[in-house]
Amino acid sequence: MDLVPSETDIPSRSIVAFPERKIISNVAVSEVYLDGKLKKAELTGEDQKSFGIFMHSLILSNYAEVMKVDNDVDIIGDDYEKAIFHYTASKGFDKKLIDSIAPRVTEFTFEYENNLKVSTHLINEKMRIISKGTPDLLLKRCTYVLQDSRFVKVTRKVFREVNDVMKGMLQRCISVYAIAIKDISKISEVLSTDAYVNEMTLVALVGMSRA
Repeated sequence: MDLVPSETDIPSRSIVAFPERKIISNVAVSEVYLDGKLKKAELTGEDQKSFGIFMHSLILSNYAEVMKVDNDVDIIGDDYEKAIFHYTASKGFDKKLIDSIAPRVTEFTFEYENNLKVSTHLINEKMRIISKGTPDLLLKRCTYVLQDSRFVKVTRKVFREVNDVMKGMLQRCISVYAIAIKDISKISEVLSTDAYVNEMTLVALVGMSRA
């Protein structure tokens, strides 16, 4: 399996300046499990080696749309999508910029088994598959886990650790979802829809709470 792109492939961050108008959402990102550590969302940052990959995956898998009219900004999406947008923007990431650099391949973007949303993006002439969904379902499809910006094989020990963290998050949060990625050179490598979302790499668990 290919290693994730270097930091030069997608800008790690850019300054995001929005007008005074608030983006209203009833929920907020509260907890993040990344690089084998569970942290409050506001404490997750660049000291974690997988932070950039996590943020890019979070942005690219977010279906919220940014609408600008004159000096006003509207975010079109549900409360969870708005919360993700607000969180990534608060970390200094520009969704419109990253979306433009890693464009979505519409014909390979779909919902699978009603619990997984799958999007595909072009990054440096390769295809990156990003899936988000319920942790128990997505974990079954992950062969690797992202640790310090490297793909590491999932062992029984790792699986138990992630599962234990997930259970704790589910007790504290109103919603928890997993996000995973997979890189392929071309679509012909994938023989079926089921194979498309198999052998993925778990990037993070994201917990949402009432704002």
